[in-house]
Amino acid sequence: MESNENAKKGYIPIEPDIHGKLNWDYDLIVSCLEYIRTEIPNILEINGNDVYVFLVSFYNFLGQNYPAIGIRCKSNLKEPIALDFFEMDEKVENWLANLGGIENLIEKSKNIKTIDWKTLEKFKEYPDFSDSI
Repeated sequence: MESNENAKKGYIPIEPDIHGKLNWDYDLIVSCLEYIRTEIPNILEINGNDVYVFLVSFYNFLGQNYPAIGIRCKSNLKEPIALDFFEMDEKVENWLANLGGIENLIEKSKNIKTIDWKTLEKFKEYPDFSDSI
């Protein structure tokens, strides 16, 4: 469930079920999420030029924060894309299964350059598209 902190930013969270499988190693999770983030337009079968996809320091209803992916439509679209949380979640989970599981995700994310968890936690979004809304 999204907290008010997230609602103010205007995005839909994408939370792949990888945190526990990665032993809650937030830096590794951020790296894996960055790889997934780059694949989101292909996974969701949408035009990447129509959305902002970014890493977020996500807050749940208990006030706990952890890394996730955020997505929002660009404000200049004539017809915004209908982004359905449950459909996106299902597509991401199916994509992960087809990728071959968590070990293949770790392998693919090894050479990804991204920020670490502490930096994401500090800046809240990466890359920062908030000035483009």
